[in-house]
Parts: sequence; C-alpha cells; structure tokens
Amino acid sequence: MFKKVFSYVVIASLLFAISGCGAITATTALGTVGSAAATKVIEHQAGYGIQSPHTIIEKVMPAVVTVIAELPISKRKPDAPRFVKPGERPKSPQDEEQGFASGTGFVIDEDGTIVTNWHVIRNIIDKKDGTLRVLFSNDSIYEAKVFNYDKTSDIAVLKIVNTEKKTFPFVKWGRKPLLGGHAIVIGSPISLDFSVSFGIVSAIDRIIPKAAPPFVPFIQTDAAMNRGNSGGPLFNADGEVVGINTLILTPPNPSGAEVGSIGLGFAIDGQYAQMIIKRLESGKKISWSYVGLHYRLLNMEETKDNGLEFGRNVIVAEVVKDTPAFGKLFKNDIIMKMNGDVVTHKTFATMIASLEPGTKVKLDVLRGKQGIGDVEITLGVRPE
Repeated sequence: MFKKVFSYVVIASLLFAISGCGAITATTALGTVGSAAATKVIEHQAGYGIQSPHTIIEKVMPAVVTVIAELPISKRKPDAPRFVKPGERPKSPQDEEQGFASGTGFVIDEDGTIVTNWHVIRNIIDKKDGTLRVLFSNDSIYEAKVFNYDKTSDIAVLKIVNTEKKTFPFVKWGRKPLLGGHAIVIGSPISLDFSVSFGIVSAIDRIIPKAAPPFVPFIQTDAAMNRGNSGGPLFNADGEVVGINTLILTPPNPSGAEVGSIGLGFAIDGQYAQMIIKRLESGKKISWSYVGLHYRLLNMEETKDNGLEFGRNVIVAEVVKDTPAFGKLFKNDIIMKMNGDVVTHKTFATMIASLEPGTKVKLDVLRGKQGIGDVEITLGVRPE
C-alpha cells in the first residue's frame, strides 16, 4: 500500500565521462612504479596513522606475489617485446597479443589461493594455453593454475600447484576505507618487483563508465600505480586489504609514450571484490542479476519538493519492456531503499549485482500522489 506523499519529479542526469583520446585516458595497468616506503611515523589529523610503516610492510609483503603469464613460443606473436623501458609503448598491442605478461596478486588463503586481475592473465585465458607462475618476495617461485575468473569485474582466482601441501602467508581483508585514510600499494611495476608506494584514499564508490560496468565500484588513491601493479593489493594503515589495484587515468601524450602515474589510481572496492571472489570460489561462472531499468540522480528541486535528502534515492528514467521491472516500476518512480538499505545513484547498481539471479528484493518506492509503498521484484539474468 502507498501512503500519500506529495511528489513532483523530473528526470535529471549525472554523467561521469572519460574520453578515449584528446582528454583524460583510462589506462588499464599491467605494471606500476611505486615510490619508496616512508621511514618515519605518518600522523593523521583524525588521530590514527601508520605508526611503523616498515613493520606493516614486513607483515604483509610475504603474501604479495608477482604473477607471470607466459604463452608457449609457438603461440606468441612475432616481435612482441618482453620488457619495455619506462615511458615507452610496445610497437605491438599488449595483453592478449604478447606471449609474456606480468602483474601482481596476493594470497587470500593458506592453501595458496591467489587473487589478481583478469586482464593480467588474459593471454593465457584467451589462448587456453601457457604457464602461470607466481614469485614471492623471498624469491620462491611456484606454478599456478587458473581456478576461475570474471571478465566483467576483472577479477581472477588462481591456485598454487601445492603438491607438498605447504601453507602460505595470506592477507586479511579490511573494512571499507574512509576518505583521507592511508593507502599502501605493493606491486611489481615494470619488473620492479615488490615496490611500495604510499598515499591516501582520495574517493570511494567511484564509477568509471568507459573502463568498467556501472556496478563495479572503485577506490581512488593518489598512491603511485603504473603498469605492473594490476591485481595487487591496496592496503590500509593496519595492513588489511581494502581493494584490488586495477587501473590508472593518465592524460594523452601526442608522442604515444605512456605518461605513468599522475596520482589517479583506482582499486576495485574490497567489499565488492570479496563478494565476487566468494562466488568464483564455487567454481561456477558468474551470472549477473538484472532488473531492467534506467535511473538517474534526483536534482535539487526534485529532492526539495519530495522532502528527501540530496544524494540519496534514484528516479526511474525508463523501464525496459519484458524485464523483471516491467509492470512493477514506472517512469518517475523514486526508489528510496532496497531490502531496508538506502539507495544512492552510486550504489544501486552494485546492490543489484551483488545478488544472485532469482533473488527477491523489496523496494521502498515513492510514486507520485500514491505515496510510499513496497514493490517486490524477482531479479532476472542480465542479457549477454
């Protein structure tokens, strides 16, 4: 039932665009260059900080690995360079066309389960052949196998070939970071294995339309990242993983040379990543849930007229025919909550994606003069 509440709505749009050429360029990192670790206490205005940076690094470094994905010589493209100098761009396209690719990963379980980015091992996945090896900071090297991956989220799960039943050091996950909190990046930029850089959390729940689907949230940091940091951990001040380093934004360079880090690095949000990893560890491919609507952020006038808080709630712009939402949600409906949790334009898509298809959800909807009521929808499977 709907309670009567006055409502006047207009469609408002909020766009965040990244152009491919001539402006900011989204660059998926295959390697990064990190700065040296600090040697003094880093204080924080909020009263917390990294009291002993070297102690934190020593604690987490054993669980970080360099991931090396190498194709058989017979399946490599000719003249694909194995290494490039900093600032230079390979003459041939990278990733899937190279016989050799490297990035970073981290161990999440003592049995040798490793997380990295899908694009780090894309050459092996695409060619269905090749060798995966992981290098630890103590110079030990192990063969690994691809256990499962999700291209959409750019997350892959590897398993060390652990015939001797060894136990491996592993990381701990942390809570969602706060703005201004400390950020530590460890990775293997341009073959500079296990480099460390420090920064802060610049933004959370960042959506990057040209680089990832709208339901993949990123943590933005100014800690240095470059090619080679992909798949590596973003740590907080306590040495807990809060994200998976994935991409950087750099300005275009007319010469074609890569600019490298300008302090705009992005890591897949750790809370979201854990949800994806849990689903991948089942061994099944991920099927994404689907509602079938387009929505927008409410503008100031709509928010005021409906007595709502700006930045919360979303307004339905369009309902796609023959989808789970069709006939249940309508244009100009204002979605306020899902299963009791507040909805925002930054988090709604992620909230839907985090649930399995077939899940029933309850939406608190403000519908014009009818007021606020509950709408139940069974999530469908997103079309390919």
